[in-house]
Amino acid sequence: MNKKITSLDNKEIKDLIKLSNKSKIRRESGFFVIEGQRELEMAINNGYEIDKIFYNENIVDINQIDFNPNTKIIAVNNDVYSKISFRNSTEGIVGITQIKKNSTTEINEKKINLVLILDGIEKPGNIGAILRSCDASNVDLVILTNEKCDIYNPNVIRSSVGTFFSNKIVSMENESALNFLKNKGFKIYGTSLNASKKYNSISYNCSTAIISGSENNGISEFWSKNSDELIKIPMLGMADSLNVSVSSAICLFEVNRQFKFNR
Repeated sequence: MNKKITSLDNKEIKDLIKLSNKSKIRRESGFFVIEGQRELEMAINNGYEIDKIFYNENIVDINQIDFNPNTKIIAVNNDVYSKISFRNSTEGIVGITQIKKNSTTEINEKKINLVLILDGIEKPGNIGAILRSCDASNVDLVILTNEKCDIYNPNVIRSSVGTFFSNKIVSMENESALNFLKNKGFKIYGTSLNASKKYNSISYNCSTAIISGSENNGISEFWSKNSDELIKIPMLGMADSLNVSVSSAICLFEVNRQFKFNR
């Protein structure tokens, strides 16, 4: 029989809420929170082992979900679940899993030809939406530089619709990322409002890295200087720019379009 928690003062519940709300706690513990059945299944299918599951037995039938036998299953009542759930609409289930650090050693063993660099992006919702586009456009690697947002923020997981787990994501210093790309023969294209070349005027006929910058400042000076080309998306109306998740998707799908979606 699964354990059941009905008190908001329970230590496991308090720890779960802290883990969901505090990036410092996530860093120190090495764990993060996943909410939703689809997201948990995506995590499991991509090699994450779920440490604990908290579920509302009034919402979800836990027997319909296939978990590792070592996963600790904990039932909670409506009051407790309303405190631990992050989303307005929910599937009655929240899990905890260990942060899995991707290594460049692992990446070096795989042929990669499309990389997206997220340079100083601040909003978790934008990062999640970008990861969804990365999954859809078969991006081989996402590199985080000048990090301003905790990648394990629940809003990132939620906005990615679970594709956080299907993407290969690494954090790197600028110089390390540049050396990695140059050593692998990548051409680097930085997105910039000040660019003279349109994104669809480039022939992406070699290993390609696209750089998307922060919502307010664009890409950093480092990447402006070290890009092989700066590219832009023409703005035909009164707005001077697109949301970074939209502009990233446009550039990524242009690369795939040129390869007839068969890279």
